[in-house]
Amino acid sequence: MSWKTAHIGKEGDQLALSGVKVWQQEWRWLDSRTVTLPNPLEPVQTQSYMICEVGTKTRPVQFAASKLPSGLWSFYVPD
Repeated sequence: MSWKTAHIGKEGDQLALSGVKVWQQEWRWLDSRTVTLPNPLEPVQTQSYMICEVGTKTRPVQFAASKLPSGLWSFYVPD
């Protein structure tokens, strides 16, 4: 699966993916899966991202998320 950068922001911000407000939902970590992706603030560095979903079970919204060293959060979505 390939991924594209979706968002960089503070925890609790107004991020919405496919109309679902990510920080207002309970994240479901999919089988403890992770993916190694570039840090969008320092693309030469990579880090581990949790593969999660939010929304309903019938219409889940999948994303990969990781807290960056700067204290911000980075989100990727499937490409």
